Amino acid sequence: MIFEFVIVYQKNTDTDIRQILIDTLTLSLQDNYDEFDPDTVDQMITLQTQRMGNQLANEDGNITQTIILGFTLDLTEETNEAQTVVEEFAKALTEVPNPISHIVKFEDPLLQAELAQWSAEIFAIEMKLRRVLTLIYLHAYQGIEPYKLLRDEKEQIATKEKPSNQDMQEALENQFFHLLFSQYVNLNQRLDPKINDLLEHIRNFMQYDELQAEIIRKPVQDSYDAGFLAGLKNKIDAIEKMRNCIAHNRRPSSRIKQGYQRAQPEINQLLDQYLVWFLWQETSESELLENDLDEESSPELSEVEDA
Repeated sequence: MIFEFVIVYQKNTDTDIRQILIDTLTLSLQDNYDEFDPDTVDQMITLQTQRMGNQLANEDGNITQTIILGFTLDLTEETNEAQTVVEEFAKALTEVPNPISHIVKFEDPLLQAELAQWSAEIFAIEMKLRRVLTLIYLHAYQGIEPYKLLRDEKEQIATKEKPSNQDMQEALENQFFHLLFSQYVNLNQRLDPKINDLLEHIRNFMQYDELQAEIIRKPVQDSYDAGFLAGLKNKIDAIEKMRNCIAHNRRPSSRIKQGYQRAQPEINQLLDQYLVWFLWQETSESELLENDLDEESSPELSEVEDA
């Protein structure tokens, strides 16, 4: 397992930075019950890059030079608690009396494995979410162009070059594949009508109540579907924060991990409950008609909010 670091340290005539790295690593390994012979530990540290910085004179007149140094740490597969060893090694390097003032870790196979696991989980969540949203909006816009499901939404595809209908058709996708993760929670909000649209509504609706109902109408009016969309708000944020860490290859903080660990099973349960309600079952034509006319065929809104 190879980990890449860059450090900044002050070098004088007595500084042996490689030995400092080896001694610090030896202590970190021993603290975690890893017993390697000195030659093996020596081979774990490889100096890679070096850039000379400014020279400084201290109060005694001694000259030190700032060095920016890159090195690799190669831990064997037999290393106990490798994550802890790396963390303790890095922390110890910046403690007095070491001359190191700054350290950054880059390549990290342990972090990469963690991010890959979380990425797979979030991939499953987002695909399931897109599947549910597609069920909702295809139902809300029956008979309408299926690649225009966001036609009445405030949230629109953010990219400058939006995918064409043909692009989405060839990729077997729809508009939900092109939303930012943060946009999901803002669905079912209509754009305020433009003046021309408002005048058209005034001409078409003679009664004020009808006009008002049209102006405040949400894109998705089914109470169960609307309740589901509203219920996303409390769960997507924690998933998005973890997703951002994965997208930018950085370690999530403890707070982000804890938030994700709470939200991940909750949103999966919310999505699964929705899909279970619409599980396929063989029905006759008469039963299909009865279901369409049955006003109680959808769950109560409270059920969705409880989910």
